[in-house]
Amino acid sequence: MQPASAGATQPTPVLEQLALQQIRVRNFAAAAQLYRQAVGQGDASAAAYSNLAALELQANRIEPAAALLEQALQLAPNNAEAWLNLGTAQHALGRSEQAAESCRRAAALKPGFAKAYANLGHALHTCSDAQGALEAYSKALALQPLYPEVLSAQGVVLRELGHITDSIAALERALEQRADYPEAMNNLGLSLQEAGQIEGAVHWFEQALAIKPAQSEILSNLGLALMEQGHMDQAQARFREALQHNPLYAEAHRHLSYCVNGREDPEPQQAAQACLNELKNQAKAYHLYFCIGKYQQDLQDPAAADWFCKANQSRSAQLEGTWTLPDPSDLIRTNTTLLAPSGAPTPPPQAQASTPRLIFIVGLPRSGSTLVETILSQNQELIDLGEVPYLNQAMAGCSTIDAIRSRYQAAIQTRADYRPDAAALSDKFLYNFAYCPVLAAAFPDCRIVHVHRNPMDNLWSTFTNHFAQGNEWTYRLDHSVAFYHLYRQVMAAHEQSIPGRIYHLNYDQLTRHPEQVIPSLIEHCGFDWDEAYLHPERGRRQIHTASAVQARSPINSRSVGRWQHYRDLLQPYADQLEALGYSTAIEPIA
Repeated sequence: MQPASAGATQPTPVLEQLALQQIRVRNFAAAAQLYRQAVGQGDASAAAYSNLAALELQANRIEPAAALLEQALQLAPNNAEAWLNLGTAQHALGRSEQAAESCRRAAALKPGFAKAYANLGHALHTCSDAQGALEAYSKALALQPLYPEVLSAQGVVLRELGHITDSIAALERALEQRADYPEAMNNLGLSLQEAGQIEGAVHWFEQALAIKPAQSEILSNLGLALMEQGHMDQAQARFREALQHNPLYAEAHRHLSYCVNGREDPEPQQAAQACLNELKNQAKAYHLYFCIGKYQQDLQDPAAADWFCKANQSRSAQLEGTWTLPDPSDLIRTNTTLLAPSGAPTPPPQAQASTPRLIFIVGLPRSGSTLVETILSQNQELIDLGEVPYLNQAMAGCSTIDAIRSRYQAAIQTRADYRPDAAALSDKFLYNFAYCPVLAAAFPDCRIVHVHRNPMDNLWSTFTNHFAQGNEWTYRLDHSVAFYHLYRQVMAAHEQSIPGRIYHLNYDQLTRHPEQVIPSLIEHCGFDWDEAYLHPERGRRQIHTASAVQARSPINSRSVGRWQHYRDLLQPYADQLEALGYSTAIEPIA
C-alpha cells in the first residue's frame, strides 16, 4: 500500500524523508517510487540520486543506476560510496576502464576503503591487467585481511600469473573464512588442476556442486578434470548435464566435442549449431566455431576449414595488438648473456648429477609432445610435472646459472608430488625451447627432448585447437609461419652452441615406427626397457584436455598428412615455408 503522504505535491525534502522511512521497513519498491518523484522535481539532493541508484542496482537495473550516480556525483563529487557504486555499475555494463577509474576515485577519497580496492582489482582483471589487479587485491587485504571474496579473486589472478602454490594458498584461506563458498571451491579446483592435483580438483568441483548443483560452469570444469583422469564417459555426462542447464553455454559445447566423434553422433553438432543461432554474446561464438569445425573434421568435410577460419578470425580480432613476433636474436642473446659469466663451455652430462634427473620436452604446441610425455610416464618412478612455467619464473630477475638452478629446484620441491628419490621429472613447458643452452648449463645431466613434426601438420593442428591463454600466434596462419621460422632459427642456433645435447624426435616417425623410435628415446632418457612404453594408451596419467582423447588411443599415424585435406586454404602457407627452406612433404614410410 502506498503511504498517504506520498502525493506528487509533497516538497522534495519530505519525499526524501518518506523514502528513507520506507527503506527502514524494507519496502524498497515504495522507496524507489518516492525517490523517483523527488528527483523528478529537479531539486533533489545528491543522497536522493545516490540512494535511488542503489535501489536500481539492487533490482539489477544497471543503466539507470549509472546515470543516477553520475548525477549524484555532479552534486557531491567527494562521495566515495557513490564513486564505488558507479564503478560497480560501469563494470556490470562492460565499461571496465571507466570502472577502474571510478574505483580509484573512491579509494583516493577514502583511503581505508577496502571494497574500493577490491572492486578496482575486479575491473583491472577484466581489463587484462593481472599485475594491477593483484596489487589492488593486496591493498584490499592489507586493510581487511579476512576478506573471502578478495582472497578468492586473488587466487584466480595468481593462477593466471603462474604462481600456482600461492594461488592455492589464497583460495584455501578464502574457504577458511567462508566454508560454504562454491565460487572459491570452483577456483580452488581450477588451481589444483593446474598444479596437476586432479583428485583434489575433482573433490572441490564436487563440493561446489553439492551447494550449487545446477552450475553449468562448475559441471563443465568437473568434466575437464575427469577427462584428464581418463574418465571420458563421465566427462561427457558432465558436459551434457551442463548443457541441459544452459544450452547456450558455448564453452561446454566445445568441451563436449573433445569427447564425441561427429561421425558417430550427429546430435552434439546440431545442438552447437542451434546454440550459435541463438547466442546473444557473439564474443563467445568462437567456441562454437571451433566445436563445429571439429565435428566437420571428424566427417572429413572440407567445410571444416571455413569453421576454423571463423574461429581464428574471431580470436585474432579479440586479441588484436596483444602479440608481436619475438626477435630470435634476442632469445639467442639471452642464453649467451647468462652463460657468459662462467667463461667456460657447458660441462658434460655426468659432471653435476641432479637428483632426480630432469627431462625437458620442448617444441611447438601440437607437435606430439603429449604422446612423448605419456610414453615416458609409463615409468612409475617418473614424476610428470606437466606444462609448468618454472624456468621462466626462475629466470625472472636472475643473472646467473646458479641462481636459476636454485630457484627452479625450489619451485619443484614445493609440489605435493615431489619425491627426492624419484627416477626423473619431466617438464613439458614447450616454450623452454628458447632456452636449451640455459637448461644444459643449469642441469648438466638433464635430457632435452625436442619433438617436431611436419610443419604444415603442426600448424594446421594449432589452427584447429583453442588455447585458453597464450599461443596468440596460432590464430593467424601468416603469424604461424613467422613463428615457425623463428622457432627453427632458434633451435638451429642451439644445435650449434650445444651440439649433441638435444635429442630430436620426429613425431611422424614415432607414430609410424614406434617399435624402432621408442627404444631409442627410452635409452636416451636413461630408463630400463619395458614393453609398457609401446602402449602408452594403457597408462592412467593425467592429460591436458586438447590431447586427452588422442593420447588415450593406441599409437597411430592418422594425423600424418592431415593438412593436405585442406590444401585450398593451406597451400599458400606451405609455399611460404618451402621458400624459407622447410620441407612440407610427407615423409615416405621406410
